[in-house]
Amino acid sequence: MSRFRLSDRWLSAPQPSGEYADSIVPGLKVRVAKSGSKTFAVVRKHHGKAVRARIGRYPSVSLSEARERAMQALASEARPSSIPEPQPAPAIDVEGPTVARFLHDYIAAKRAKGTKSVRQFENALVTGRYALLPFLIERYGRAPMASSVSAGDLQAWMASNHRRCPKYCGHLRSYVVTAWDWAVSSRYDYRGHAIDYGITENIASLLPTAPRVTALDRVLSEDELRTLWRTLDLAHPTHRVLALIIAMGGLRVGEIALTHIDDWREDGWLHLKKTKNQRPHRLPVTDTANPILAISRRLNPRQTGPLFIGSEDATMPVGLAAIGRAATRLNDRLGFPHWTPRDLRRTLKTHLVERGADERWLEIWHNHGLTAGVARRHYIRAEYSELKLKAAREIDSFLTEIIAQSR
Repeated sequence: MSRFRLSDRWLSAPQPSGEYADSIVPGLKVRVAKSGSKTFAVVRKHHGKAVRARIGRYPSVSLSEARERAMQALASEARPSSIPEPQPAPAIDVEGPTVARFLHDYIAAKRAKGTKSVRQFENALVTGRYALLPFLIERYGRAPMASSVSAGDLQAWMASNHRRCPKYCGHLRSYVVTAWDWAVSSRYDYRGHAIDYGITENIASLLPTAPRVTALDRVLSEDELRTLWRTLDLAHPTHRVLALIIAMGGLRVGEIALTHIDDWREDGWLHLKKTKNQRPHRLPVTDTANPILAISRRLNPRQTGPLFIGSEDATMPVGLAAIGRAATRLNDRLGFPHWTPRDLRRTLKTHLVERGADERWLEIWHNHGLTAGVARRHYIRAEYSELKLKAAREIDSFLTEIIAQSR
């Protein structure tokens, strides 16, 4: 990382992407993105850990203003037991917008944008039993001003949730970080839609991140797959999703979870309307999967909409998080090394290839459109019906042995 005296002339000129440090104010950095945008941030020590706080983008934030804010942050950190507080800008009204207004506006913006996980954001920040807004109202006796919420408030909220569920805190941190980042961006919106909540920096970025976990490369053995199949209880929608992933040769978790009742047609094929490569995908239903689909349709109370419904809302499909939690509970019960629902795809594909199944059949079955050749990716739109039927027979042949030995 280069360190030199930043200047307005240097900032206004195009620069290579990377991060640069100011030699005048220690800790002041400017990150140049590939798009050319330049973002100021201050890096400081907090309880022995380097934390990064975003200041704003140039030229909305000038170099002199960035240096002033960085020095304020560093001076605040130097004082014992003090957490840097954001300096509120002039308020919109007499007192300024409350945190309730800020969070409701943020959720409304996520919903207008079409964010699929907006319900998770809303539950964590506004409506949930242990959400941030009720916590702050109880802490202050009323909804505080958005600008008066401190990093200490967020720390206390995270600590209370950490005692209940440590594994979920990584998600909670991401929710508040993106919310405060949105507030800062809204303040400096140059397109005529600026909203000032009095939030000038992302105080949520002071919260420590969870330790990074190396992605797993897990393949369940045939014995583990056999035991898992025997343990799955088709009375539970999450278990039916896991069973159908296996029975359909390792389709993607999202493709199975979002399946609708009318996707299973009378012709015996499963018509997935939209997949990872944004195209519809048709597959013959394997003999192993037919009973699972029949049970799922029979247990669906509405006989329309999602095939696998969530426990809270019968109009919504079962959530991916719920499926992951079901896999975790199965791990605890069976004593398996950790695996996730995504590993079932790798497991089935690996065992099928080891049994001599044609890899090209499986590539078409698993809809790996982005890794296919140029012709199939851009020009060929064939259904490959015969190859899919051959792949279905290979899957049934393998699973018949697994199921027979699991009884």
